[in-house]
Amino acid sequence: MKDGSIVQIGTPEEILVNPANDYVEKFVEDVDRSKVLTAQHIMKRPETVNLDKHGPRVALERMREEGLSSMYVIDSQRNLKGYITADDASEARKKEITSLKEILKNDIPRVEKDTSMNDIFSIIHDSPIPVAVVEDGKLVGIIVRGAVIAALSQDGEVNLDAE
Repeated sequence: MKDGSIVQIGTPEEILVNPANDYVEKFVEDVDRSKVLTAQHIMKRPETVNLDKHGPRVALERMREEGLSSMYVIDSQRNLKGYITADDASEARKKEITSLKEILKNDIPRVEKDTSMNDIFSIIHDSPIPVAVVEDGKLVGIIVRGAVIAALSQDGEVNLDAE
């Protein structure tokens, strides 16, 4: 509100990320974005392989195509089962291992969709892989370090339609 007129209506996240004008932008410039934005605002779509359908060869091909060094593994219901690394998938191919179950890692850094960025910092800082965003055990997104940094910057682009 400015001079008795409503300038912008929206959720705190919408106003913070997409201020309607210079007045609103100035009003929210000192807001601690890490306490307002959540995992669902900065997550991106994960690249995955299916534990029930794919093996190390398919996983390795997908990681090469996407330029990834690791990939999350899900089942047919999108339940998060673990992750695999390109090194492990490559070694499995050499040893003629055909099941992802044999190379699956379970030490998964994960957060719920409504976890604040403030709480994500320590998790992502210590994680060698992107942080999994889950809802009811199902993988709904991933968070990479660059997304956290971008969201905290005043000019950072945040996808409020990530749901």
